[in-house]
Amino acid sequence: MLLVDWCIINLIGKGVDIIKLQKYLQQLGYSRRKADELIFSGRVSVNGKKIEEPWYDVKEGEEIKINKKTQIVKFKEKFVYYVLNKPKGYVSSLYDPKEKKTLKHLLKNIKEPVKPAGRLDKDVTGVLILTNDGDLINILTSAKYEVEKVYIAKVKGVIDREKLEEIKKGIIDEGEFLVCKDVTVLEAGFDYAILRIVMIKGKKHEVKRLFKYVGSKVVELRRISHGPINISLVPKPGQIKKIEGKWLEKLLKLKQLKSK
Repeated sequence: MLLVDWCIINLIGKGVDIIKLQKYLQQLGYSRRKADELIFSGRVSVNGKKIEEPWYDVKEGEEIKINKKTQIVKFKEKFVYYVLNKPKGYVSSLYDPKEKKTLKHLLKNIKEPVKPAGRLDKDVTGVLILTNDGDLINILTSAKYEVEKVYIAKVKGVIDREKLEEIKKGIIDEGEFLVCKDVTVLEAGFDYAILRIVMIKGKKHEVKRLFKYVGSKVVELRRISHGPINISLVPKPGQIKKIEGKWLEKLLKLKQLKSK
């Protein structure tokens, strides 16, 4: 823990109601990088005054506006962590004016303002971690930390060894380098295959784009794990559960990656 973080935590514990603006945005679920981006771009104001310094002190009870959304500053005592088995047909956003089914409809019983660690396409199901811990969200979603995301995919067409080797070596698609860390054939039919796929980068539609490049189509995709959190915690679509105990210990160990 950095000295400044230790000082902030201890000041709050002693009743001093101030915190750095950047740190407060992280408590709301933004990564440190995103918090800086919002502040430096002038999209954050405190008591009606635009603030462009991440180190600006905010007090509990002050009015803060982020991207035109206003709320009253309230310090959190701790972070919370949940896992959702996202059903098909829902977008991985808390709010989307173009969509009828969002995460907000699935999180009605969660009081804390959590954010998803990454996204799953509308037609993709499975593990989605939600938290207000901005640092953890950054680790779970940034390719540099190489946190594994494991999927089960049903792919249409004949899948041969050459195709699998190609996507493991990586391809260039629309100017982006896409790569699959590992892929295993679980079942092979006449015109389809069931595959176990391990990804680390998390580019938009990455799995689908990889297989499209080699002439196959992903017709079903389910994420069965993200880091140490797997689908066994929430086996039913739409099910959500607080991450606690040994599962939480494993999840929080990922934060040690930031110091390496």
